[in-house]
Amino acid sequence: MHLTFTRTPLNHAGPQRTDPAFIDACLRHPMARTVLLTRGDVMLSPEGEPQVLHPAQAVDLPLDAPGLVFLGLEGEMPWFAASVQPGTVAPGLDFRRATMVAEPDMAAILGRARAILTWHGRRHYCSNCGAENAPAEGGTKLVCPACGTEHFPRTDPSVIMLPYSGDRCVMGRQPAWPPGLFATLAGFMEPGETIEEACAREVAEETGLKVVSSRYIASQPWPFPSTLMIGLLAEIEPGEPVAADDIEEARWFTRDEVRELYEGPMMRWGPPHYSVSRLLIETWLKGG
Repeated sequence: MHLTFTRTPLNHAGPQRTDPAFIDACLRHPMARTVLLTRGDVMLSPEGEPQVLHPAQAVDLPLDAPGLVFLGLEGEMPWFAASVQPGTVAPGLDFRRATMVAEPDMAAILGRARAILTWHGRRHYCSNCGAENAPAEGGTKLVCPACGTEHFPRTDPSVIMLPYSGDRCVMGRQPAWPPGLFATLAGFMEPGETIEEACAREVAEETGLKVVSSRYIASQPWPFPSTLMIGLLAEIEPGEPVAADDIEEARWFTRDEVRELYEGPMMRWGPPHYSVSRLLIETWLKGG
């Protein structure tokens, strides 16, 4: 299964983007492209596709700081992204909806764009001295002109796991989810934890059950706003799950019950390729 936001077509051009002349040449390249977001949602063309403009066209729009941000190279084609000031254009298409139906390469480009632009929206000022940051390396980095502190886009690691024992698994649901929706468990890693320790802690906190062993399956960049989802299958000891305060319910499911759920009502809440959560469930259903 090809997960959305993975297998990016972009070369991030780390060594080259440190050279301002390289960024300037990319901006002038006749094949250069810019994707546009507004309030984190995807601006659409008149044809209903993600709006893609040459940087020379995009720069004339009312853009949020820092303006055009370099994303990388697709072959020889430079890609940029920008956030258009809300209220100056029509609202964009909800980012989740847009990327559920986008071609895989475009979804990956939009995911990188949203993560970097969201970071810019939260890092106007230096966290060390409070001065206003200045973009560098095509906007993939911020530098404080007052104290020299360098700021880089952050990614928050999160474990996402399907706990199981024998032919049954445990899934939970959040109070805000649609009726009948159950899914894998997940939580952010804490400082000083290994991936396996974070998995065991989150399962214990959300269900009261003990992890015997865990196995890595896959990872997925998740631009909501900027997380790396680390997917695991977690073998647990049998017992009665007790839902934690932050989830509404946790319960056991047989394989047949999971198939009925995910091949029925859950199909309308997102395509199978959209989340590593679905990949974990499919892997377990196939006996992996």
